[in-house]
Amino acid sequence: MAEPKIRDRLIGGWRLTGYEETADGKPEHPLGDDPLGAILYTPDGYMSAQLARPGPYEDDDKPDAYYVAYSGPYDVDQANQTVTHHVQVWVIPSWKGTTQIRQVRFPDPDTLVLSAEGSPREGETTTITWSRRPPR
Repeated sequence: MAEPKIRDRLIGGWRLTGYEETADGKPEHPLGDDPLGAILYTPDGYMSAQLARPGPYEDDDKPDAYYVAYSGPYDVDQANQTVTHHVQVWVIPSWKGTTQIRQVRFPDPDTLVLSAEGSPREGETTTITWSRRPPR
């Protein structure tokens, strides 16, 4: 039996379970040890993601230090095992119109791992882990 295509496996809702940025071999967890978030992939080719660090927040915290949200169409490259998010809406205005390419892995049927090098900063690798959200 053939492995299901990435696009088919992405469709639906996923709950954020881990967010790690690694630079110079040092892992950091800017959204904390128990981040909040969801990513949705629709069958007609749109995605929406929200990631947040649980509060409380200090008055001088900048919103982009604890909250990321964006959406737009997506494409899958099956051969390269990537998904590309074409950003139409982003909480950080300068990122609107960018493309975010993520390597895709499914360690098991209910876990999605998206990773990217140089995102958000050069020399850094970001790894985001999601768990399948069961339908209600």
